[in-house]
Amino acid sequence: MLENVTVIIPAHNRPERLRRLLGYYAGTGIHILVPDSSDKPYTGPIDPHTTVYLHRPRMHFLLKLREVLPLIDTPYVLYCADDDFAVPEGIACAAAFLDAHPDYATAQGHYLTFTPTARRIKFLPRYIRYFDSRVTADNPTGRLAQKSGQYASLLYAVARTDAFREIYSYCFGNDGAPVFRNLFLAEEYFNHAMLIEGKYATLPCFFSARERIAGSATSTTTPVADVRHTPEYEAYTAALAALLADKSGLRGADAGGVISRACDTAPDNPQIMFKRRINAILASHPLLRPLARLSEWRYARKGLRAVRGMESYPCNFSTPEKEAIIAAVRSTEK
Repeated sequence: MLENVTVIIPAHNRPERLRRLLGYYAGTGIHILVPDSSDKPYTGPIDPHTTVYLHRPRMHFLLKLREVLPLIDTPYVLYCADDDFAVPEGIACAAAFLDAHPDYATAQGHYLTFTPTARRIKFLPRYIRYFDSRVTADNPTGRLAQKSGQYASLLYAVARTDAFREIYSYCFGNDGAPVFRNLFLAEEYFNHAMLIEGKYATLPCFFSARERIAGSATSTTTPVADVRHTPEYEAYTAALAALLADKSGLRGADAGGVISRACDTAPDNPQIMFKRRINAILASHPLLRPLARLSEWRYARKGLRAVRGMESYPCNFSTPEKEAIIAAVRSTEK
């Protein structure tokens, strides 16, 4: 199935991470597109038979994406951040599922978080509250309503290429510029737009490992809450409403109302959001950081207990997929 999938790696100023990820995919035969907005071009090894590399210094994410959209010539596509490892076996599992279920637009499996240390690489489960989540309503409006109140990002899922191309055609104005630029809005746009396109499934397979890195783009991007009631946010919801109107037949005003309700719903339940706020407060004050570390430890232990024995969460035992990731990480440390 990997020959039917293209991986887009939107690289930015982490050449050592890009090198290890390209090395990780070497020999798999998977198609790779690397739109790189780094200040300097990548000079490491690239397989010209499987990989297309474009150096576009400081270019915005959506503009980089627009350049590579015409280069996708496979039925399926997914993003993989340069500090992640989307597992080939998990990618193939999702692609096979989409082959067998034409009414689904996206699919992914289970995630791990990993933190390299001098002695070992520590793995922890991620998104465990949604390890069996699916969005299965038969129409776009129903799917948008079904997603309300649960956060399980679709951004790195395997997607149908035709739907992937279509949703991004609504993100640019007549002048060719993106109608919104906030990266959190770009992720939320994908989450909503792909549900307009079709159903979503989380599959019981190990799908991706994500490195915990301080100072990543998520820590420097303005939160969505701070851009609400701005022209940029209005343009973001207008793009979604236009897509929904075209896919569902709803009138513009009705489509706008559906999008407004979907976007205004909190992505998680109030209890979980309250805990996150408390943890953020603990982490922000030096005297309270021991309590923050204790809270993080308790959360990790809870997660490990919840996934004990699940092959798709190989945190405390070895699998070939996990060992391949460990080998790729250690290769950059030599």
